[in-house]
Amino acid sequence: MINSKYFVGSYGSTDPAPIAELTSAAFMSKMFKDDDPQDWLAVIPLDVVRADLDLINAMNQATTLGAARRSPLVLPLVKEHFDRLAKDGEPPFETLPDETPFDWYEEIGLSWRPDPRLRTAELAPPSVMATFSRPDRAYGMDYEPAPWLPLAQQSQIEESLRALGHDVVHDDTVLDGYLA
Repeated sequence: MINSKYFVGSYGSTDPAPIAELTSAAFMSKMFKDDDPQDWLAVIPLDVVRADLDLINAMNQATTLGAARRSPLVLPLVKEHFDRLAKDGEPPFETLPDETPFDWYEEIGLSWRPDPRLRTAELAPPSVMATFSRPDRAYGMDYEPAPWLPLAQQSQIEESLRALGHDVVHDDTVLDGYLA
């Protein structure tokens, strides 16, 4: 028995029409070539979820370069960003004072943030993905397609995880943490 824990939860819109404009047939036909993965299921190892949320929280708390330097989770990401800027003539990271304001969104954008959609595609058990996943036919600028698990098959997916020896953990706050 493997006995590892997987977080399982819904992600995306579960209301069929929260904003009429964004769910119109015209809009959807532009965004999605076929299936519409708006209601999908996240299946991620619980230890990965916890590490992801720790990183997101640490980054949100780092409002100065000093705070970023004191965080072992944030420091490598921020240093790498500022080292790239230094190659273009900006001051080296080491020379900037601790009091320098830091806004992760303005400085390094979203590329560092763990994405539960991609985490599911990468880390859900291969047999679960092979059995239940659907191809991602969405597209867009800076969008990385990845197979997704349909929310409609949650009970079968959970049953499959348990058959593989995994525990299933539900926590309605987890996916909100990815959006923090």
